[in-house]
Amino acid sequence: MKGRGRWHRPRIIWFFGRRPPRRPRRHIPLAGAPRRPPKRWPRPHRIPWSSVTLYGTTLVLAGLVLWRVPPRSPGPAIPAMGHISGRGPHSWLERGLSGLNLSTQSLQDWMDQGIPLLGLVTQKRTFAWNWQSLMMTGLTDVSGIRLTSLNGLLTMEIPTLQAVAPGKVVSAPPKPLPNRPGQDAVMDGLPGDGSRIWAELGHTPQVGIYQTHSHESFWSELKPGSPTANSTTWSKTIVQVGWWLSQDLNRLGLGVIQSRVDNMKEGLLASYNTSYYTARQLLRWYPSVKVLIDLHRGQAARSETTTVVKGVTMSRILIIVGTNKLLPDPYWHQNLEFAMRLAKALGKVAPGILRGNGIEMVPYRYNQQLMPMDVLVEIGGPDNTLAEERYAAYELAQALADVMAQSSHHP
Repeated sequence: MKGRGRWHRPRIIWFFGRRPPRRPRRHIPLAGAPRRPPKRWPRPHRIPWSSVTLYGTTLVLAGLVLWRVPPRSPGPAIPAMGHISGRGPHSWLERGLSGLNLSTQSLQDWMDQGIPLLGLVTQKRTFAWNWQSLMMTGLTDVSGIRLTSLNGLLTMEIPTLQAVAPGKVVSAPPKPLPNRPGQDAVMDGLPGDGSRIWAELGHTPQVGIYQTHSHESFWSELKPGSPTANSTTWSKTIVQVGWWLSQDLNRLGLGVIQSRVDNMKEGLLASYNTSYYTARQLLRWYPSVKVLIDLHRGQAARSETTTVVKGVTMSRILIIVGTNKLLPDPYWHQNLEFAMRLAKALGKVAPGILRGNGIEMVPYRYNQQLMPMDVLVEIGGPDNTLAEERYAAYELAQALADVMAQSSHHP
């Protein structure tokens, strides 16, 4: 019976090689014995690798930008950059960067974009020239006839057509549209037109002017020791220069709308985003505008931004044309053609007023994708005076009026 009972014990066979988990034995303390505290294992220290990777990548990209982006050679500079250091070559920022063998201009280029552009590190600054536009512009300058104008070609082939006066259509002058809410807003200190933010000279404006860096000023108008060449006293800023340009254009028979919206109210880095909506609003309110100018004050040294024309000391002028190198810009070829015509007219009106060759092409588009004949114009620099800016604005108005008159004669 003993042996038989041994084989009659219940047996459990587990398939698939698995066994049921063992239940941990519970520790039952004896009566009156102190209770043993539970055992706590120390948690291992975990390194936040995601944050370390993010910060490390940002620092590497910043270092690559400062290392690979070459400093600007003496001559035309990237336009409309704000001053991030004090006046002169003895600022703390320049001393610190010179100790690291870095360029202040490279740091300014990076900071003004708001984010490190990886494209500037991996590729060179090359530009795709539109040879068709350049050839058309050259042939137009040589022949005096716009080759895309059928009337101009027929007149060149049949000179007697010049004696035939085209029929004139007499129409009533357009009535000014009622102003929309916001067009009559005013801001204290704005020059002329009752301090209106949207200064309109003429019923049908053909030229639109706005200032992305509206705080740009001049050292001669600021108190000694000012940290930057910026001001919100509008009579001492580029806004005043834009008002002079508007007045001169209007005296020459052109309708002008100048937007005096403060595009730098949210800071330097946000200024181009703010001015984008300002320019769009300008074109929506004034669809008759054919030429759009973003007026700036440059930042080069006085020796580069000052000249003498006809015995008068005045500021030099530089025209900036954006391309589609980094972002799409469907109008940059037309903007370049317009800039070439404007530079040629400036050379005739005021020889020597152009900075360098008068035109600088940059990979950024600077809101010039809104319409054709949309350019950025720099007048002078921080070391120029308001009087020198005034003379340059007058010459720019003369050249711009000549270019628009030629455009009306050769559609």
